[in-house]
Amino acid sequence: MANDGSRHAEAPLEPSGETVGVVFVGCGYAADFYGATMPNYQHVEVKGAFDVDEQRAATFVAEYGGRAFSDFDEVLGDPDVAIVVNLTPVSQHYTVSKAALLAGKHVYSEKPLASSLPEATELVELARERGLLLSSAPSTIFSQAAQTLLRAVGDGLIGKPLLAHASLDMGALAFMPYTEWRSRRGVPWPYLDEVANGCVMEHAGYQLSWLVAMFGPVVRMAAHTSLQLADKWPGKTELAPDISLGFLEFASGTVCRLSIGWVAPADLSLTVVGDQGVLTVSDVWQASAPVMLQRHARTSGKTNAYLQEAEQLPFVVPPAQHRYDDTHDLTVGAGVADMAAAALKGEQPFLSADFSLHVLDVSLRLSEGRGVMEDVALPACDDKKLTLTPAVPRTAAR
Repeated sequence: MANDGSRHAEAPLEPSGETVGVVFVGCGYAADFYGATMPNYQHVEVKGAFDVDEQRAATFVAEYGGRAFSDFDEVLGDPDVAIVVNLTPVSQHYTVSKAALLAGKHVYSEKPLASSLPEATELVELARERGLLLSSAPSTIFSQAAQTLLRAVGDGLIGKPLLAHASLDMGALAFMPYTEWRSRRGVPWPYLDEVANGCVMEHAGYQLSWLVAMFGPVVRMAAHTSLQLADKWPGKTELAPDISLGFLEFASGTVCRLSIGWVAPADLSLTVVGDQGVLTVSDVWQASAPVMLQRHARTSGKTNAYLQEAEQLPFVVPPAQHRYDDTHDLTVGAGVADMAAAALKGEQPFLSADFSLHVLDVSLRLSEGRGVMEDVALPACDDKKLTLTPAVPRTAAR
């Protein structure tokens, strides 16, 4: 691990011959993203699914394999189930994950890990006590774009990283036809839950996971939130802030301006500025978004230009064969696959419990709009470095 706590992920390993049994608990809108991508990973065996809505579980297994479990206790009691993938509503994440850990199951949870830091910390400690794995989405860190960007930063293509501009502005959601959105199986997008959770808790992790992997944990930050489109939603809809602006400082010394929201026109870009060049990804939600490099150029005369023409970097990992045909490609199954590989090898997944807890801590601070610069408490950290097991995580082959 680098001294700044930054890390490099690799595409999930696929041990030959061995498989890990996985069950999906919760078969709503997001479950289709997972189900469609599971065939990419031969070491993951989909044992089935459970949902309180029996029809949703039935349609999931009909599409993606396994059997529909009759109740949650049946899932927990099945010795062939090693990993529970928790896709329940956010309000149930803590309860479902805790029950699974108590039953001796590894848990991969949709974001966020829990609704509060104390609940999430309890889950992390419980997993550690019982020798179990615990991870949280998102897993876009395994995408072609993310892998290529992390490699470029790690290889020093732009020199020392100084500044990042990160955005997850999704457009003005209140003006979109969100009531018409359906998954592959026809499950409606749960907009009431989404807007109640808020743009930060739903989306911050997509940028934070990349940033923390590149630059180490956040050590200082400031944040401000606002609710600007409250009058554009149905009267009974519970709302969280729809704009969040943050300033983050990482252990490496790199700083970041982060914008998240449902008001501004869509912008899902990430730009990393170094002392020798600039790297840009136009859309972090697209697994194969190009990674563009602009190196410093020698110039003369009265000009503001100092960068060469942008060049696209070759991807360092191949594309996934099985993908979900939608407006975005999020490689959601990669996190489950990485946990399964880690379980087989007796290691920690890249998206470890400590990593996930730190991302949640920063997300909660952004969501709460803590406006004063302050030191960030780093759970399970030593000298502002995320503590991992094993000490040297898997890295992409160079």
